[in-house]
Amino acid sequence: MTMQEVNGRKIKLSPEKKFQIYQECSAPNAPIGEILRRHGLYPNALAQIRSQAEAGALKELGKNRYKKKAPVAYEQYAKLLEEKQAQESALAQLTQEYLLLKKRVN
Repeated sequence: MTMQEVNGRKIKLSPEKKFQIYQECSAPNAPIGEILRRHGLYPNALAQIRSQAEAGALKELGKNRYKKKAPVAYEQYAKLLEEKQAQESALAQLTQEYLLLKKRVN
């Protein structure tokens, strides 16, 4: 939260409030001085809000959801492949036993 001292008291702004101020001040021909006075802020607080908004936007836009995953060591891959094959074999065996039991019951 941004903390701003006004007349000896500190004002704490929530992220929602900072974004509202950012949007109000970003409007074309916005009376920035009036907006800041209404919220009890100084111009340096607006500069801080703008830099935080820019940093947040760059952080979110820079996320790559499709980036390549970290490579796995060959030994670990081979071990996982063996485990997978063992599980598939066990599943096939259980399936056969299930079908035999089903035939006996019917």
